[in-house]
Amino acid sequence: MPASAGIAEIAERAEVPPTDIIMELLNRGVLTTINAAIDRDTARAVMRNLGVAIVDEPDVVDAAPVAAREPKKPDSAAPAEGDPRPPVVTVMGHVDHGKTTLLDAIRNTNVVDSEFGGITQHIGAYQVPVNGSAVTFIDTPGHEAFTAMRARGAGVTDIVVIVVAADDGIMPQTVEAIGHAKAASVPIIIAVNKIDLEAANPSRVLQQLTEHEIVVEDFGGDVVAVPLSALEGRGVDDLLEYINLTAELEELRAPVAGPAEGTIIETRLDHSQGPVATVLVQRGTLNVGDTVTTGEINGRVRALFDESGERLRTARPSTPVQVMGLDSMPEVGDPISVIPRQRKRRRQSRTPARGSGDQAMRLSLESLAAQMTAGRLQQINLVVKADTAGSVDAVVKSIDQLGDDRARAMVVYEGVGSVTESDVNLASAAKGLVLAFNARVDATAAAEAERQSVDVRTYRTIYELIDDVDAALKGSIKPEQVEVVDGRLEIRGEFRTERARQIVGGMVLSGRVYTGARVRILRDNEEIGTGHILTVRRFSDVVDEVRQGFDCGLAIETTTKIQLADIIEASHTEERLP
Repeated sequence: MPASAGIAEIAERAEVPPTDIIMELLNRGVLTTINAAIDRDTARAVMRNLGVAIVDEPDVVDAAPVAAREPKKPDSAAPAEGDPRPPVVTVMGHVDHGKTTLLDAIRNTNVVDSEFGGITQHIGAYQVPVNGSAVTFIDTPGHEAFTAMRARGAGVTDIVVIVVAADDGIMPQTVEAIGHAKAASVPIIIAVNKIDLEAANPSRVLQQLTEHEIVVEDFGGDVVAVPLSALEGRGVDDLLEYINLTAELEELRAPVAGPAEGTIIETRLDHSQGPVATVLVQRGTLNVGDTVTTGEINGRVRALFDESGERLRTARPSTPVQVMGLDSMPEVGDPISVIPRQRKRRRQSRTPARGSGDQAMRLSLESLAAQMTAGRLQQINLVVKADTAGSVDAVVKSIDQLGDDRARAMVVYEGVGSVTESDVNLASAAKGLVLAFNARVDATAAAEAERQSVDVRTYRTIYELIDDVDAALKGSIKPEQVEVVDGRLEIRGEFRTERARQIVGGMVLSGRVYTGARVRILRDNEEIGTGHILTVRRFSDVVDEVRQGFDCGLAIETTTKIQLADIIEASHTEERLP
């Protein structure tokens, strides 16, 4: 290594998890994060314990091979060439102004109901037929924490549709969306939504737009404004007509032949398939079997899927596609391109790091808040895990804005994927806790967290996560209702299904199942439904509960169709005090 290097870079070169390096530094009294840099002498001392030798890197290196590895970025300023391609339309606007509902009307699907709290948490990319032509839509989140994700959306777009609620008018994220669109130098279409509401005032919206240098055609300008009700479907066809007209005027083209080039819009970690990247192809054709590179990450395309999960063999320009086969998680916003052959890349060790685990009390947000109030704690250490790279970025940036000189939160590690035993060990060593945003908690991690008394908190919306951390920093968090898992049962028999009730049988794998318990229904470790236990039977007798190692019959109230091998988690909620 050179005189100094980042922990993430050292971990990759040495083929060890970055959490191991962070924990070794913690054992030496140094609290740091994955993005920090350490000098060569410190690295030597730390890595010696991990079985890695550090040698000097020459001060002068040949940069040519590195430059040769950099993927070519699509040149947005190049003159139009190639074949006509579908337009890429980004939908932006303030939270709850109806962006996803508008796309829902266009696609005739029900995306908005699947978003927790009705708020889009990720960039969604969809290609839909509009009046005989394909149009690619990108739906960007509206919450203020997702500024970077919206900026990525504008960076790959041809047309921006800014949705403004007719009752709310111009709001802070509306102004931000206007700024992104202007920075991208692309045509803007204003969708004045919710005109069906009694409080709607479209004229006021058009007047407010002029204050931000957006002059619509009604006021003598060149920006189209379309009044509509996404909920009722009114005006949606007019909007689509203007999108097609604008696209024709732009004369959008891109070469179809040749190796593909594009941009990574989103990434996520699939528990069975590994890293999955959502890619917007911008030039050429991406094929199953192609070798691709993005940054220092390579891969061979094992499978391509569209937004509906349908398998594809190829993806042409302006097509958003999910790509499986990358070696590791790429960075959102990075260019990706096809290369003739794949470079060999070392695999990173997956050996979990171990922690001390000798804490006497449970480290929870509530107890940390109490210590803040008592003046005994100045910093909360956090391990953050989320389902996508964009979400990790948004959560960490939000946390960084919290606190003051009296108290602050420090993210000692951040990553994509499930909460693992290694994450819990790191949180224990840092005397902190784990925040999981739309991320699962592995069974081994949950057991280790209980053993070491480490608080692992899961969240479905970013609002709740930010509010909890902020309240802890202020020392004023209130007791909360916490879900406690009491037992797990594997379904081994299906007996009868009635409307909203199913009779099933199974073996209790751990803990206990009991009458009245709330249940989560898991299939392949993913939650597919909920319900509660109406009755529990042991042979022909109705009993209150059945414990680990015994089989039983359950009557479960649920609308989810339960199948063999499904897992039933029985739980209850309890209030945790500081």
